[in-house]
Amino acid sequence: GGEILIDGVSIRELQVKWLRSQMGLVSQEPALFATSIEENILFGKEDASMDEVVEAAKASNAHDFISQFPHGYKTQVGVRGVQMSGGQKQRIAIARAIIKSPKILLLDEATSALDSESERVVQEALENASVGRTTIVIAHRLSTIR
Repeated sequence: GGEILIDGVSIRELQVKWLRSQMGLVSQEPALFATSIEENILFGKEDASMDEVVEAAKASNAHDFISQFPHGYKTQVGVRGVQMSGGQKQRIAIARAIIKSPKILLLDEATSALDSESERVVQEALENASVGRTTIVIAHRLSTIR
């Protein structure tokens, strides 16, 4: 059998709560809550400043579309993000993961439900988010992991 190590330590020896605190997740269908875009990003790091929220949004290619909404970061996303397109929801989820500054980024089919244009923008955001951290990509399409 194999073994998974983090910084040379078997994950079997690590506390689950600590391990989860070191990870950021972007899944196929991101969980957005019926509150503002700002609050949804802040779920990644509750004590973050507005500057940190904006920086995370810029890094996830979300700032431009957020700025176009009349209420900007205060815009309500609706229940499960119903007011947002698939690509917009993904970029908000990426911003939430980025603001957390995780050591490990887990991407679970993060672009599989998107059209090709949205996929390109989200893929670029994921590449930005992966810099300087371990990234685990779960995907069915080979093009996603290249």
